[in-house]
Amino acid sequence: MNNQLIVTISRQFGSSGHQIAEILAKELHMPLFDKDDIAQAAKDYGMYTKVMSENGSSLTNSLLFSLAANMYTLGQNGLSFEQQISMAEEETMRNLAKEGPCIFIGRAADAVFSDFPNRVSFFVHAPLDWRVQRIMKQYDLTESKAKSMIKQMDRKRASYYSERTDNTWGDAKSYHMSIDSSVLGPNGTAQQILSFLRARTSK
Repeated sequence: MNNQLIVTISRQFGSSGHQIAEILAKELHMPLFDKDDIAQAAKDYGMYTKVMSENGSSLTNSLLFSLAANMYTLGQNGLSFEQQISMAEEETMRNLAKEGPCIFIGRAADAVFSDFPNRVSFFVHAPLDWRVQRIMKQYDLTESKAKSMIKQMDRKRASYYSERTDNTWGDAKSYHMSIDSSVLGPNGTAQQILSFLRARTSK
């Protein structure tokens, strides 16, 4: 158990959650870790040697697959690929947290740090139409393609979360605060989260 501040952010695709997390990291002078940072950290910790296979699938060539494949013997103790990856990610995230207060985005971090008394979890959401407009502009997509991309990414995030926790992705009960980023925009939303954090940590 650890008493340091750990901020976790889950978000709907297109809700500007990553941008908000970056603002928080800058304001709080705390490192921010996302999926790619976690995979890179595992490599830096010497936890695995990257596995590459010319004939492998996209999964085989991913950093997270490499992490799982090198930390655990495939099929050891009946573990599936998903279970191995989950265990590897969690261990890496906990190692990162040992280095001091930090922010994690995605990766079911609220569950990973559920035993941290000063873990504060947020869920960033926004109306679909608002997110569609952002994704159309960001990726230069048509409205239909942007909407399809959003729904696909949200399904993936919900599935990932449900496979690793007993909670429901996006359910307000699973977080300390759920906030609609379309109301105040990324900067205003970040300021509201900062106010919440300051009030909570001053108790």
